[in-house]
Amino acid sequence: MKISLDELMQKLGVGYTLGPYGNAPWDLYDGNSGKTCSAEVRMNESGNEVEAELQFIHDTPPANGNMIEQILYMKCKPNSQTQWTTTDLWIRRENWQGKVYNWEEKSCNFFRACVAEIARGVMPDIEMLLERELSDKERFGGSRGGGGGKSPKIRPEQIMKMKGQGF
Repeated sequence: MKISLDELMQKLGVGYTLGPYGNAPWDLYDGNSGKTCSAEVRMNESGNEVEAELQFIHDTPPANGNMIEQILYMKCKPNSQTQWTTTDLWIRRENWQGKVYNWEEKSCNFFRACVAEIARGVMPDIEMLLERELSDKERFGGSRGGGGGKSPKIRPEQIMKMKGQGF
């Protein structure tokens, strides 16, 4: 994925182009579960790096003891004067770079879907959004599916009739 900075901002759900030191934050608190979902897109001081981060912050430590659960960390950098691309993708502290077909664009779609949920006042269902936005079930997708369900049927008489047609 090679896109302009304006297009990258749109893909991440930011309605404007960030400048150096700029950020676009979203957050939502759910009193029933006692957690906050926080998302942010930020640009570094030089204007040559954009980071997106999504995390849950718990009021009381869950069983694993971590108050902050990082869901997504993504880094984008320019690969030319005008084109940007995603260079890093971490989901739940696991490197997803190259893990699924078209991971650069899908990571932006996943982040934007989470931000859309937060903006609607709904706590994002991470598992559902991961399955929907970061699956590899399409063509060139990988090992989890996408192939046709039937094998072609070849009848011997069809092959016999092909004699003299390049065979």
